[in-house]
Amino acid sequence: MMEDCAPGMSTPHGCTDDSDVIATFKEALKQRVGHERFQIWFSGVRFVLEAADAVAGTADPSRSIVAVAAGQFAADRLSNHYLAAMRGAAASACGASTTVRVHVEDRPTLQAELPFAEAGASDATDAGDATDAREPDETSRPASSVRQERRTAAKAAAASVVRKPRGTQSLQAILRDGTDSRKSPRPKRIATSRPTVSAAGAFAGGITSQATKAEVKPSTTETPHHASNTRSECSWENFVGGQCNELARTACKMAIESPGLASPLVLWGPPGSGKTHLLSAVAGKLRGLHRMRRVVYLSAEEFTNDFIKALNGNCLPAFRSRFRDADALLIDDIQFFVEKKATIRELHHTIEMLAEVGKPLVFAGTKSPNEINGLGGELSGRLASGLVCQVESLDTQTRTQLLARYAEERCLIPWPDATLQEIASVAGGDGRLLSGIVNLVALLQRMHGQMPSMDQIRQHGAHLLRSSGVPITLSAIERAVEKVFQLDSKSLQSGSQTKSITEPRMLAMYLAREMTSSAYSEIGGHFGGRSHSTAILANQRVRQWLDAGRSVGRGQAALSTDEAIRRIESMLKTG
Repeated sequence: MMEDCAPGMSTPHGCTDDSDVIATFKEALKQRVGHERFQIWFSGVRFVLEAADAVAGTADPSRSIVAVAAGQFAADRLSNHYLAAMRGAAASACGASTTVRVHVEDRPTLQAELPFAEAGASDATDAGDATDAREPDETSRPASSVRQERRTAAKAAAASVVRKPRGTQSLQAILRDGTDSRKSPRPKRIATSRPTVSAAGAFAGGITSQATKAEVKPSTTETPHHASNTRSECSWENFVGGQCNELARTACKMAIESPGLASPLVLWGPPGSGKTHLLSAVAGKLRGLHRMRRVVYLSAEEFTNDFIKALNGNCLPAFRSRFRDADALLIDDIQFFVEKKATIRELHHTIEMLAEVGKPLVFAGTKSPNEINGLGGELSGRLASGLVCQVESLDTQTRTQLLARYAEERCLIPWPDATLQEIASVAGGDGRLLSGIVNLVALLQRMHGQMPSMDQIRQHGAHLLRSSGVPITLSAIERAVEKVFQLDSKSLQSGSQTKSITEPRMLAMYLAREMTSSAYSEIGGHFGGRSHSTAILANQRVRQWLDAGRSVGRGQAALSTDEAIRRIESMLKTG
C-alpha cells in the first residue's frame, strides 16, 4: 500500500507517480462535492493508492484508492453520503478500473491517564523498564522502524496530557477523532448578580421578588448567533401581566406546557406591547424546561438575510438543515416578509415540515396574518390555522406597574405614588416609551440631587409625555374604517345610501367624536358635507348597536360592532 507522498507506477491521464494520482483525484472530488464540503469532510482524511496484482493480458495492474478516516463517525459519513462522489472522481481522474474503499484507521489503545502525583512517582521506573524492554529489540530492527515507533509513542504521550477545553471541539476535530466531546453535559452555573433590564426590553417587564439573589440557570448547548443581550434579559418571570396581554400570555403558557399544541401560535399587536418579550420568554422556557437543544429564535429580517446568503453562497442545504432540523422555531416581525416571494416560499415549506412532526412554532407581528397584504395566501392561511392572539397596548394599570419596577431598578430616589399615577395616565401604551421616561427621571435625580417635580419632568420630557402613538385624525379614521370593511377610497364621503356604506360611515363618525376633539359640525362636514345633526344621530345609533350587540356592514365584511371598533383602534395604533 502506497500513500500519496510516495512515488509509484504510471497512471492514466498523464499522471507520473502516485502523488499525482492522489492530487488529481482530490481535485476531481473537490469539483464534485464543492470546496466547502470538501474542507469540512475530507480535510482529516488520508487517501492511499493501493495497487493489486496485474491481470494477465493487461499492461497495468488494477488500482484502488483507500480513504482512511480517523474514526468510525467519519468513515460512516463518507460511506453513506460521499462514496458515489469518490467513485466518480476516481473514474474520471484515474481510469474506470480504479475502485474506492473507505477504511477506519487503526489507532493504538492508550492507557487511561493517572493522577499527576502517581504518574510523577512512577515515571522514572516506567521509563527505565520501557527502555530495558525496548533496547534488545531496537538493535535487531531497522532504524527507520524504530524512529517511527518513537514518534508514535511521543504523539500518544502528548495526546494523553494535552486536552482541549470542553465545549470548544471543532468539526475538524470530530472528523479526526471520530467522537464529539461537545455532547457531554455542561455543569450548571449560578448567576449571582441581579438581571438588568435594557431600554429595548422595557415593554415586557415584570415585578419580581428581590429576595432571591441567585438563580440556577439550565445549561443550553445551542444559542442562536442572532440572540442579543436584550432578548436574553426578557424572561417569563420578569414579564408584566395585565388585562391588555392576558390572552397572549395564556396562549404562550399553553405553548410552554404543551409544545406543539395549537401550533403555529401567532401574536400580533402594536409596537411596544410585549410581543418580542413573550417570544424570548417562550424560547427560554423551551430550552430550560424541555431541554430543547436546537431552539431557533430570530427576527424575520435575520431569516431573510440568512436565506439570501445561503442562495448566494451555494449553501442552501445547510440553511435548510439548520431550520428544518430545529426543535422549535420562533420568528419576530413577520410583516417584514411582505412581497419577498422567494423567502415566503422557503418559510412556508419550513413551517410545513416542522408542523408535520409536531414542532412548536411561534410568530409575532404588528398585524394578524390575514391582514398583512403581500404575505401570500398559503402562508397567511397556514399561520392562521393555529392560534392567533392579539396583544393590546399597555393599559394604565400595566403602565403603572412597569414604571414602578423600572423606577426601583434604575433610580436612586423612590418615586411618589402620585408621580407614578400621573405619568402612567398621560404616557402612551408603548412600553419602550416608558423606559425612556424612567431614564430621563433618573438623570434629573442625579442632576438635582432629589426627585424632580412634574413641572421639571414636563419641561425636559414633554416630547415623551405627548407621544402616544400615531396621531389620530379624521382622515386616519376614514382610511381605517374603509380598510376594515373593504370599501373603496373616499366611499365614506360619497352620497351613497346603501347599508354597506351608511353603517360604516356612522361608525366612523362615532369614532371621530370619541377619539378626536373635533366638533359634530366638523365631523359631518368631513364625511360628505353632512350636517352636525347627522353626526349626532350617528353617535346615538352606534351606542344602540353596542348595547344590542348588532353587526355592522354586509356580506363577508360584516363584523360585530365591538369587533369592528377593536380592529379599527388597533389599525390606528399601528399606522
